[in-house]
Amino acid sequence: MTYPNGWDGPGYFAAQLAPEQVRTDWTAPIGEQGIVPPRPLQLGDILGGAFRAVRYAPLTMFGLTLVLVMVAQLLGLGVGYVLSRQFGASFTATGDEDYFDAGLISWTTLTGTLASSLVTIVVSMGLIHAVSEAAAARRVSPRDALRRMVSRLWAVLALGALGAAPVVAAFTALIAVFGTGSDEAIGFALLGGLALLPLLVWLGTRLMLAPAAISVERLGPIRAIRRSWFLTKGLFWRLLGIYVLSSLIISLAAGTVSSVFSFAGMLLGLADANLALIGMTTASSITSSVLSLPLTAAVQGLLYVDARIRREGYDLQLSEALYG
Repeated sequence: MTYPNGWDGPGYFAAQLAPEQVRTDWTAPIGEQGIVPPRPLQLGDILGGAFRAVRYAPLTMFGLTLVLVMVAQLLGLGVGYVLSRQFGASFTATGDEDYFDAGLISWTTLTGTLASSLVTIVVSMGLIHAVSEAAAARRVSPRDALRRMVSRLWAVLALGALGAAPVVAAFTALIAVFGTGSDEAIGFALLGGLALLPLLVWLGTRLMLAPAAISVERLGPIRAIRRSWFLTKGLFWRLLGIYVLSSLIISLAAGTVSSVFSFAGMLLGLADANLALIGMTTASSITSSVLSLPLTAAVQGLLYVDARIRREGYDLQLSEALYG
C-alpha cells in the first residue's frame, strides 16, 4: 500500500491482525505551541513572545508582580514615615507662608526607591523562570514562581552586589574629585566618566543573561557570570539592540498608562500637598513596575532562550518538549 508521500505503509493484513499496534495514519504529531517557535528568534518573535508570555500565565506575570510590588511600596512608605518622624528632616518657609514638610517626602522617596529596586531584582527571578518554561509550553503557577524567587534570592543579591560595587566605587571617586573644586580635576573626572560609560554598557550587555542563568539553571553568581559571558559571545550588538529597543517600547507604554494613575493619585490628595505628591509617586511607581517588569523580564528570558538556541542548539530540546 503506497501513500501520497511515496512511502509504503502497513499492509491490509497487518492492519487487521494488529490494529492497536500498527499506525495506519502517518501524520506528524501535534503538540501544544509555546510562546515562541523552536528556532533562532528574530526581533518580532521576541517582542511578540513577551506579550504572549504575559497572556500565557497572567496570574504569575501580572498578579504576583502586583502583589509583591504593592507590599514593597507599602513597606517603603511605612519605613520612610517612621524615619521622617524619627529624624525630623524638614524645613519651614520664611514669613507667614504655610509650613511644608519636606522630610516625609524625601524619606519615603528614598525608601520607596530602595524597596522598588529590591523587589525588581527578586521578582525577575520568578518571571524569567516562568518565561523559559512557557517557551516549552509549560505553565508556572504563582506559588512555583514565588518558590523560585526565594530559592535564588541569595544568588541574585550577590550578583547585584558584584555588579554594583565597581559602579559605586566610580561614582564615589567622581564625587570626591568634584569636592576638591579644582577645574583640572573636574575636567579629568568628566573625561573619565565619559570614557567609563562605554565600558559599563559593554559589561552590562555581556552580563545581561547572568540573572537568567541564576533563575533557570540554578547557578551561583560567579558561574552565572561565566555562563552569560559564554552565551553572549558574538551576540553583543544583537542583544544590545533588541534590549534597548524593547525597553524603549515598554517604557513608553508603561509611562503612558502610569501617567493616568498619577493624575488620579493627585486628585485624591488635592487637600494636602504632601499627600498628593506621595499619592502621585506611589501610583506612578506601582503602575510602571507592574506593567514594565513582566515585559522586561520576558524579553530578558527570551534573549536567554535565543542565545542558547544559537550557541547550543537549544531548539532541539524545545522541539522535544513541544512535540515529544
